[in-house]
Amino acid sequence: MFRRLLAVTIALAIACAGSAADARSRAKARAPDNSDKWVLIATGDVDLARDTATIDATKAAGSYKALRLQARRQGIDLSRVAIVYGNGAVHNEDRRVSLRSGERSRAIDQRSEDRFVDTVTLTYKTDPKAKRMAVVDLYGLQGPEGRKAVRGSQPVAKGQPPQTGQITTSATNPEPIAVDPGSIVEGRDVMFGYQNVGFAIDRDKIAVGAEIGKFELIRLRVLENDIHIKELEVFYVNGTSQVLAVNADIAKNQKTKWFRVNGREFIKDVQLVYNSKPSFKGQARVEVLGQYAGDWLGPRGEGRKYNQGWVLLGSQTAGALGFDKDTVSVGQNEGGFSHVRLNVRDRSITLREVRVVYVNGPDEVIKMRDRLDPGQVAGPWDLKGDHAAIKEIVATYRTRLLFGKGFGPGVVEFWGQH
Repeated sequence: MFRRLLAVTIALAIACAGSAADARSRAKARAPDNSDKWVLIATGDVDLARDTATIDATKAAGSYKALRLQARRQGIDLSRVAIVYGNGAVHNEDRRVSLRSGERSRAIDQRSEDRFVDTVTLTYKTDPKAKRMAVVDLYGLQGPEGRKAVRGSQPVAKGQPPQTGQITTSATNPEPIAVDPGSIVEGRDVMFGYQNVGFAIDRDKIAVGAEIGKFELIRLRVLENDIHIKELEVFYVNGTSQVLAVNADIAKNQKTKWFRVNGREFIKDVQLVYNSKPSFKGQARVEVLGQYAGDWLGPRGEGRKYNQGWVLLGSQTAGALGFDKDTVSVGQNEGGFSHVRLNVRDRSITLREVRVVYVNGPDEVIKMRDRLDPGQVAGPWDLKGDHAAIKEIVATYRTRLLFGKGFGPGVVEFWGQH
């Protein structure tokens, strides 16, 4: 009798334990997975005879909080990892990352929020003796929200209703603004670009791009002729858009009021559909300008979160005959920049001097006579102004006509780092 009762008791205990285990398994299956996991998102073949390679991650599912690299087949000695995110932000990992075959790097650019990844460009030491290509796996740290994220699913940006009819304007200097896109002009406005408008209905796109910064206000300058705006629309890097004006008239030599835009997102481009009103000149010039969002350039501004704190202050075209002196005005930066540098594009230049003009205090002069080829950087230079506010940067340089792409002048970009 006792043995029978003991057997029944053991059987019941086993059954209960099994039921409890099944219940826990079912509960675990139903519970959401809130853990962050490293997942393989893309793989790139790397030719070690070259010095750069790009991994395309635009087809990766979801968004990620950090990245990691793993070398396969062959070791690789990296000097830079440049990441371009889906919102247009760029992160440059400027440190040596030496990976033997099978090794993984530590987490790169880890943050709390998830982001879509577009491309990862690797700069590395070449190895002409390598017998085969290296393979680099790109891993992403993905959380529960990142696993559900879908590219292009963001809603259209909300903002003020589109302006119709006569837009509020004020008189402006009839002379064109002759600076390169990304330059800060009088009044702390940033020049996005311009277009010449003909008689017929026309559609134009003025690229802005994430490298310039985030903006909360934009406006138009119209020169030489009246225009009729059929539609003015801002497109953001995250896929949203915002219509600012429809069926609106702007007289010549007028600048519009400021239109408020989404200062939390990078602007991809500004698109205009319009036609000019006929006159003996036949064309109008439309310039698009913006003002930085909030404290973008400030010492605690958002600009320091991108490009390792480097902020584009402006750009200029180097003169082709003799040495030219160009000035970029620096936007609101009440004590923020500790370093400056110059990037050269399109054509070689000879750089003679860089002068940093502070709002208060003596100028800081950096003298040199260096040839810089396209893609090269002058600096960075440590500033001695103790984070004082900068009024402008003046550079003296000339274009080297026989060295560069095409027949145009060189372009010099001015950058500051907090």
